[in-house]
Amino acid sequence: MSIQAIKDEVIVLSKAEQAELMHFMIELLASDSAQLSDEWQEELERREAALENGTSVGRSAREVLAKYKK
Repeated sequence: MSIQAIKDEVIVLSKAEQAELMHFMIELLASDSAQLSDEWQEELERREAALENGTSVGRSAREVLAKYKK
């Protein structure tokens, strides 16, 4: 399956399904042999806690990427 085919499949998922997939991908990448610095690991944990307790509001990838597509 091509990357474009995967993107086409993901775009039709609900926001909740996309978020679940994003979480899966992040966990998959985090399990890589690359090591994060203590500072980055702390920052990721802080962000995860903020999302879980509702003090941080996420934005869609489309909204974020639109900022850089000019």
